[in-house]
Amino acid sequence: MKRARALLLALLLPAAALAEAPAPAPAAPEGSVAPAAPPAAPAPPPAAPVVPAPGLPAASTAPAAPVREVRETLHGVEVVDPYRWLENVRSDDAQAYFRAQDDAARKALAAIPGRAEIAARIRELSAAQVSVRDIAMAGGRVFYLKLAPGLETPVLCVREGFAGAERVLVDPARYAVGTAKAAINWYRPSPDGRLVAYGVSAGGTEDATLRVLDTRDGRDLGIAIDRARFNSGLAWHHDGRAFYYARIPEGGQKDSAHRYAGIRVYRHVIGRPAAQDEIVFASGAGGARGVPEFVYPSIVVPEDSTHAYAIVRDGVRREIAVHATTVRDLAKGLPRWTRIVDFDDGVTAIQAWKDDLYLLTHKGAPLNRVLVVKVGSDGASRPRVAVPEGEAVILDMALASDALYLRSTVGGLERLERLNLGLGASRTPEFVKTAFDVAISQMVTHPARPGAILHVQGFIEPPVVVSVEAKTGNLRNTGLQPAPAADFSAMDEVRLYARSHDGTKIPVTLLYKKTTVLSADNPTLLVGYGAYGIPQTPFFDATRLAWLERGGIIAYAHIRGGGEYGEAWHRAGQKATKENTILDFIACADFLIKYGFTSPRRLAIQGTSAGGIPSAGAMVRRPDLFAAVVPRVAVLDMLRFEFAANGPANIPEFGSVATPEGFEALRRMSAYHQVKDGTAYPAVLLTTGMNDPRVDPWQAAKMAARLQAATASGKPVLMRVEWEGGHGRGSTRTQREEELADIYAFLLWQFGMPGFVPEEATRTAGSPAAP
Repeated sequence: MKRARALLLALLLPAAALAEAPAPAPAAPEGSVAPAAPPAAPAPPPAAPVVPAPGLPAASTAPAAPVREVRETLHGVEVVDPYRWLENVRSDDAQAYFRAQDDAARKALAAIPGRAEIAARIRELSAAQVSVRDIAMAGGRVFYLKLAPGLETPVLCVREGFAGAERVLVDPARYAVGTAKAAINWYRPSPDGRLVAYGVSAGGTEDATLRVLDTRDGRDLGIAIDRARFNSGLAWHHDGRAFYYARIPEGGQKDSAHRYAGIRVYRHVIGRPAAQDEIVFASGAGGARGVPEFVYPSIVVPEDSTHAYAIVRDGVRREIAVHATTVRDLAKGLPRWTRIVDFDDGVTAIQAWKDDLYLLTHKGAPLNRVLVVKVGSDGASRPRVAVPEGEAVILDMALASDALYLRSTVGGLERLERLNLGLGASRTPEFVKTAFDVAISQMVTHPARPGAILHVQGFIEPPVVVSVEAKTGNLRNTGLQPAPAADFSAMDEVRLYARSHDGTKIPVTLLYKKTTVLSADNPTLLVGYGAYGIPQTPFFDATRLAWLERGGIIAYAHIRGGGEYGEAWHRAGQKATKENTILDFIACADFLIKYGFTSPRRLAIQGTSAGGIPSAGAMVRRPDLFAAVVPRVAVLDMLRFEFAANGPANIPEFGSVATPEGFEALRRMSAYHQVKDGTAYPAVLLTTGMNDPRVDPWQAAKMAARLQAATASGKPVLMRVEWEGGHGRGSTRTQREEELADIYAFLLWQFGMPGFVPEEATRTAGSPAAP
């Protein structure tokens, strides 16, 4: 079937669209160009009527932001910033601006005739989906976060094995602050499963308070440690009587660029006041040297090992450093740290068992390989190769007693391999076959247990939690993840390739109804990210059916800056090469138009967070190519990003204005500084959260002000504000549903789709215009 569909595809599209992979990256796995592209229409149908939306009803128009220019010269270049004052988000003037913009946006969005209908469908699809994620196993118990119908944020659940009855341990609703809903940010059970530490925060702030409970009776132990945001790597001591956690220093101001400087790891002993917790890892503590100012540290205490490890992250840099000490010294609160892995070693992850330390590294291996060292009193032994570089990019690894399990990808299509560790085992990893092109969202293993637990999903295949049988490699459904009621059987998925400005072939994944035909009238949403070496992998979302079932297309661009083809792909869209990320995204849009999937009047683009760089960057370079743009909680002013609380941590990825080359690269990727007066820009819907700890809300505010003053198209520029929300982590079900309804309705309005154009805009526009 796949071969037949590929044949049909070859007849419909030119060879350039079917090229398998960018050289010198490996070819995609057999069958990765799966279902056929939409067939060409038998004859070009007459264009659907398009009702232009030249502007907003007067009642929905926010007042213009006052211009208060700040001029500065950076490396001989004058930079003019007309809206720097909006960076003082808490000032009265800025708050009034945010209120006015949000009020205008919500009035305009509420006036869209079809919004109520599509919102109802999104709520229906959302309510029919149960989400299970963040699985952990300890002491025979299975822990997980679960979002079930009726819940706003996930609860922490536990079972006695997969067949056991479910119990809710933590409902974060009890930690709400006023009207701001709370969410569980992270959790970690003790090795015996008797205790669990977890972090909870309200309003999307991610500013977690660390708490501990007894899983046997749900009793809270009375521990409440604030400033505990960065603890997804919290570690328990072997006996469960103490744990090691990271804490932000006291006194850091929320909006200060040094808010996250000098994070430390503390040791807490159960039953002892938190005030007595001692620092076990920080710059200079226990002899630790070479620790960056913006460090994000965590501790690993392997079972049956004489050594423990400190993992050191330098902001968002992918490479880590690793320091070692003895478990005995760490348990006394008196570690003596020796650095055994440096940032220049290219290591991005470790797995440890006894005194073996497995290292995932891209040094000398752009697609990554796995090394193993022995750790002793004199440091680490000479590394030997456990898994050589292969044809796929190794993304992650998990150690079990039978095998080292490897998650790998080619162009964003993931697969599972395992390297058997027993006597006589082959040195070549074996491929574990799955039923569809999956994303392995999580691998759960234990070095003392065979097999693995996987959370897998696809773009149109719902998530499932499976166990990998150690002897056969067969997959078995654990039943932990209920099947959703949403039916995607009428949808298809295809992988094609666009050609970028320099000839590089960029993968594009398209989702659409099987009955869709190639047409300029297809409503299409192109999504891109391309940062931090993170590949765009499949993920299931039942609510996207609300778009697809209306004949819409969703396309995901696997642009450079991501990790689809290894570290070289990442570095080709980083700092000085970030322009490639933007141009790749434009190339994907051009591709969709050139080969008849859609047209500029029916094409929108969206980028979230760092995805604001390609989406807004594409808009300012090619405003003629898009009908609408949706930058969600996006970075848009790159010259000022590093001066925000989360900015210094991102310098390893984007660079700094402190150097001439860094300034020039940031200026090119900064959409805010590329906006030109008198340009006909597409319609824009910016979203932001007032409690966003990752991308400050002034990023959206400044861009909204600049575009509203500059655009000559008459199309709306709206800024939607989530007053009790952040970057998305911790968002409630209702917040996500309402935002998606606004986005879909906004796009269908701007596409001129019947039933989505407000009456006043229709009267203002006059008769329908030709495309």
